[in-house]
Amino acid sequence: MGVKASVAKLAVLTLPIAVSAMVISVATAQTAPPSNVIQRQDGMKAMANSAKTINAMFKDTSPYDANAFKAAAETVRAHSGAALSALFEGLVTTQGSKASANIETERQQFDKLANDLGIYASALSAVADRNPHALGPETRMQGGEAMGGGPLARKVDAARDVASMPAEHAFHMMLQTCTSCHVKFRIEAK
Repeated sequence: MGVKASVAKLAVLTLPIAVSAMVISVATAQTAPPSNVIQRQDGMKAMANSAKTINAMFKDTSPYDANAFKAAAETVRAHSGAALSALFEGLVTTQGSKASANIETERQQFDKLANDLGIYASALSAVADRNPHALGPETRMQGGEAMGGGPLARKVDAARDVASMPAEHAFHMMLQTCTSCHVKFRIEAK
């Protein structure tokens, strides 16, 4: 068998494999979520993991490590505010996304929550700088301290109030911000 015949036979044998790979590639491209959705999901996972890290230190189920605490707070800060809002520009309801169309219609509220998240995370980052060895009593919530009040209480304003609250309270407000955003702007799987 000559070289041309060998090449032709090889091409005939590998053609079905190449076509199969191309079909799989096209099918995957059609079902894969857009890159901004993947970035959103990766950012949300990073923030959730960071919140778990901080929570474990506040609950004393993990030893306090100022560097890890700061890194976790900075991760949340980096994925919040304008960075988070930018990932939800334009049409937010798309394949692979759990984002609600409410983001588009209530953009100002979504952006405020994204900004508040960054404010609380920045405050927690600063706490790590001020507390290199331990989370002191001044960083902890005191018994009976309100976390945001009831329906008649003054509403918490992150920018105004974060400096006057203990770090643990800021952490709880950060979690409450995440929860508020998910309740309002995330579609739950049925």
